[in-house]
Amino acid sequence: MSREGWMKKKSHASDDNGWAARGGYMAAKVAKLDEQFKLAAPREKQKEGTSSTIFRGIAIFVNGYTVPSADELRRLMMLHGGQFHGYYSRSKTTHIIANNLPNSKIQDLKGEKVIRPEWITDSVKAGRLLPHLQYQLYAKGKVSRYFSQKRRP
Repeated sequence: MSREGWMKKKSHASDDNGWAARGGYMAAKVAKLDEQFKLAAPREKQKEGTSSTIFRGIAIFVNGYTVPSADELRRLMMLHGGQFHGYYSRSKTTHIIANNLPNSKIQDLKGEKVIRPEWITDSVKAGRLLPHLQYQLYAKGKVSRYFSQKRRP
């Protein structure tokens, strides 16, 4: 028996399944989720009977367990003009919503807006977009001081 039967074939441009040109499977999946969000938003607004544009230009990604839940935050973004990303995109996501993050993620997200979920709920209650600084999960100075210190035995 020839070993060539067990070897993986090299892919050719003609073997393209339609995803390679657009960045692969994940790009197609993210685009589909974004489209579903855009289609569901008007239905949700009609069902609730209330809506606003408080979060126009805001795109959130929920990282981990939050109170309220990611589903509730998604619904609030739909009702109030924002976007919800199921996957984090450094170029498109404007705010990361989290209640708690491990130190490794804090380092990875240095310089990003990592905000507690109360920012969203309090903004909805206030009827306007509140400044996010008081809702930061970790103050920038505290994080950088913690990681810049050298520990001595």
